[in-house]
Amino acid sequence: MAAFKNEPEEWQRPDWMILRNGWVSLYSKPEFLLIDMSWFRNQRYRVMEFDCATWKDDEALHADLKRRFRFPDAYGNNLNALKDSLAEVSVPGAGLVVVLHHFDAVEKKTAQAILEVFAENARFHLLLAERIITLVQVDDAQVKYDAVGATPVFWNRYELLPLPGEKA
Repeated sequence: MAAFKNEPEEWQRPDWMILRNGWVSLYSKPEFLLIDMSWFRNQRYRVMEFDCATWKDDEALHADLKRRFRFPDAYGNNLNALKDSLAEVSVPGAGLVVVLHHFDAVEKKTAQAILEVFAENARFHLLLAERIITLVQVDDAQVKYDAVGATPVFWNRYELLPLPGEKA
């Protein structure tokens, strides 16, 4: 389901507009978030909502994610485990939309890392023709997050060159 048609009516779709520029969309006004969530549901996306204000610490954060995503008992309760477990998540229907309400309640460094994990997994799932989109609702309209999902430009597999300081 990952492919879109190269037609103007497709370009107006919320999923197209988000995925065209990344994997995350930020909202401060709940009414706009509700409009998009309704659209995604009507398009057969699975919408999973999380109240991040309840994530008082990393333990609560990971317990909630583990329970709601039904991660295995062996889930490691850390960001590496989240990254690995999200790669195994089944993406039904048109895709998966993860809604993070009150996300600015999460400590900034942790929040940025969570967004990176979701972006990395969204990119991975796109390779499998599956869509994962993250909608982030914040209470403070002034909050800012760094870019997520950015990747360095690598040499091709035929011209792998050593990094500075490494032996060839």
